[in-house]
Parts: sequence; C-alpha cells; structure tokens
Amino acid sequence: MADEKEPGAAAPSLAVRVLVAAAAGLATGAVTSLLQNYLGSPWLSLVNSASPWLAVMFAAGALWPRPRGAALAGAAAGLLELAGYYLTAAARGYSAGHGIVVFWAACAVIGGPLFGAAGWAWWRARGRLASLGAAAVPAAFLAEAAVGYAWRLHYWSSALLFTIVAVIAFVLTGLRGHQHARLALWVLALLPAGLAAELVLGLAYNQSF
Repeated sequence: MADEKEPGAAAPSLAVRVLVAAAAGLATGAVTSLLQNYLGSPWLSLVNSASPWLAVMFAAGALWPRPRGAALAGAAAGLLELAGYYLTAAARGYSAGHGIVVFWAACAVIGGPLFGAAGWAWWRARGRLASLGAAAVPAAFLAEAAVGYAWRLHYWSSALLFTIVAVIAFVLTGLRGHQHARLALWVLALLPAGLAAELVLGLAYNQSF
C-alpha cells in the first residue's frame, strides 16, 4: 500500500488546474494545425503524431491531487486538443469529415484517462506506482518510433527523433524520486503494450480512412 500513498504535495487551486489543462489542450491542437504547414522532416512528425498529444494529457493529469480527477483531466485535455486542432484547421479553410473527428475523439476518451492517471501517479504516488506512471510517456514515444515511423513508414529520421525524445522524457521523469533504474524496467514492461496499441491504432485508421 505504500506505493499508492500520495506524497502530500500541494496542488494548484481547482480554477488554476482547469484553466491550465484547458489552455494546454486548446493551444496544443491549434499549434499542431498551424505548424503542419511549416515544418519539414523529421520535425513534422512532432505535429503529426499521437505521442506529443499524449504527453500533454500526461501533464494535465499531473496537476490533480486525485487519480479520478487526473483521468478526467487527461480525457478533457485530449478532447480540447482535437477542438483546438479542427477549429484552427477550419479557420484556415480545411474541413474534416465527421468520421475522422469521431475516431480521434474515441482515441482521446481511451488514451486521455490512461495518460492523465499516469501523470498523477508520476507526480503524486510513490514507489512502483510512481515509476509505472513515469514510464508512460517514454514508452509511448518509443512505440511510435518503432511501429509508426521505423516499421510502417520507414521514416528513419523521424524514428530517431522520437527515440531521442523518449530518452529525454525518460531522463526528466526519472529525476523525480531519482528512479531511473526502476523506471527503465517499467519502460521495458510497458513497451509491448505500446507497440500493440500502435499496431491496433494503425490498422483501425487504415481500414476506416
């Protein structure tokens, strides 16, 4: 039970948490839409992938003192990312079909709570639970590097970039609690699930659109 005990760090006020999570979600979606017109390879992959958005959901969850609130914040951040993206795209003259919006909204509803809760665990929990939460973002970037860019698309520069981002995320999240050794084991444990999720996501997307 000690692994699930909260360290007791003070959380920002409810209004601040809601405002930051909402602003981060909307801004991430809007910036993604705008930068897709200006970035080239491999940097374009950062605004054309799921992992950077999942990282924002993770950060939104870290703001909340309880896991249920963190899960809801992750889902809300994901849906607001979509809103920011498609509203900005519409303002630029690009319209999206209802099907693709529903598809990505479903992904946000599934992935948002998972990564929001992971953010909470990283920042609020201790021991194994904290390491498990911290492993979510590095594992997501590694899985997308391996499946999305190396295996499926053969975009080797993007795969390398995402691997570098995964290493940076590993170093930064591991600083809390000085848990890099245990974190490495959890990244390896989560990686198969991330790879499977990437395969399922790609298959569902390709068959639907």
